[in-house]
Amino acid sequence: MNKTTQQKIEMFRKQLGITESICDDIIEILDFLPYCEWDLISFMISNNLWIGAKPTPPPGPRPEHTSVDFGLFPYWINNPDLITNATVKRDVIKYHKFLTTLVPSQMTLENYKRLTITDKSKIIIYSDGSVLNTEAYATYDQGWFAAFYNLLQTVLGDNWYNKGTFPMPPVLPSKIPLSGSTANIVTIAMMGDWGAGNRSALAVMSQLTQLKPDYIIHLGDVYYSGTPLASDPNSSKYITPGEEAKNFMALWPKGYTKKSFTLNSNHEMYPGGNGYFLDALKAAGSPFSLQNGASCFALTFGGWTILGLDSAYNGKSSEAFMFGYLDGDQPIQSNWIKQLKLSPSQTIVLTHHTGFAYDTAKPYILWDQVKVALGSDPYAWYWGHVHNGIVYKSPVNIPVSKNNKKAFKTNTYARCLGHAALPYGYASALAGNKNVDWTEGQESKVIAKGQLLNGFMLLSLYSDPKTGKLIKITEDFLNVDRATPVYSKTIYGS
Repeated sequence: MNKTTQQKIEMFRKQLGITESICDDIIEILDFLPYCEWDLISFMISNNLWIGAKPTPPPGPRPEHTSVDFGLFPYWINNPDLITNATVKRDVIKYHKFLTTLVPSQMTLENYKRLTITDKSKIIIYSDGSVLNTEAYATYDQGWFAAFYNLLQTVLGDNWYNKGTFPMPPVLPSKIPLSGSTANIVTIAMMGDWGAGNRSALAVMSQLTQLKPDYIIHLGDVYYSGTPLASDPNSSKYITPGEEAKNFMALWPKGYTKKSFTLNSNHEMYPGGNGYFLDALKAAGSPFSLQNGASCFALTFGGWTILGLDSAYNGKSSEAFMFGYLDGDQPIQSNWIKQLKLSPSQTIVLTHHTGFAYDTAKPYILWDQVKVALGSDPYAWYWGHVHNGIVYKSPVNIPVSKNNKKAFKTNTYARCLGHAALPYGYASALAGNKNVDWTEGQESKVIAKGQLLNGFMLLSLYSDPKTGKLIKITEDFLNVDRATPVYSKTIYGS
């Protein structure tokens, strides 16, 4: 780092009155962005979408994890007149010299315009199904840039819920027995990434409640960043307060108090987890009261356990919480799992983050952390985060490759349920993938070129009337296009 850059960083630190440690955290987050832009540019180049001379990769060591989701942030930082939120624009302009020193951009206006087109037939779909456009809730809707701003505010103010220590209650969560409205059967509707408060979210919930499931579980993500109410502590630091209440709690169906569960997520960690813990879990009359303020839970039926885990709280701000972790410096959540003494072969895990890459290119550290805590791979694992509906085969085999240094194999039934509200398209990277059994788009009606319908999943557990032991598990994937499942499978029993 040259002397001029160091001087700008020190000036920025003194302007804000922050410690060197917090300043270093901010720099690490900003350093992540040029590589995210490069992911976007590389995709455009490889698909013959880039106009003009080809740029070169950013200099220096590439971060372990990057995300195309942040691909336009460097361009907005370098072109603040394009920023629509007045507060964000004001601060980007105020610290412009500092920001552009650390976050250069190679995006051009001509290529930027390709990502802002309104003609749906020309909208670009990324390989994982992400809609690379600035339409509402698409990947480059500026609401996400405002959410990133809230993350920076959390880091600057060290505004983490429970001061950065995993918030396990003094009395550890105990197993919660489930019971169905029909004898010996429990039905659970599950969806991820639902908290958008938009028409798609309402349509999914309407379809879901018509099935009258016994329980509803949300796998996390409230948008744009699950901000706390204006009356909550430290809420004044965030723009667009009250998203957790407005886009999630207010739209949750009546009659599901003590029949609902919700997980923590990356977007809810941007405002430090304050909205999630204060307004979803601890608010008076919360439908999630069975969680007793905990972001993890264990539900039992027929001798089996559904284990809901917090993969977000211990994530890294330098990765914008895009990748899941079970534990931080202390194995608090792992120790709780171990004291439950579960049988992995009779355990279904739920997390917001994925256990491996959406295209099965490599497993993530979250998989190993959960496996170690349980003692072995779980029987099934449902997650969100990736905005698509995906059923992986059992077993999943990931060979050694440039992405994966050692072979990985699991018999776990793994599924992605992140398609409950946001616009998404067919994941081209999954076409012909030997580890994929089904993905949304194979049967669904296409609502625009490459864009698919939102949906959810119904999990049904059956027990033996005489012994009470679990004898069958079925899953049905549904979307808003029709009342019958688009994919069904019996994953246990017959």
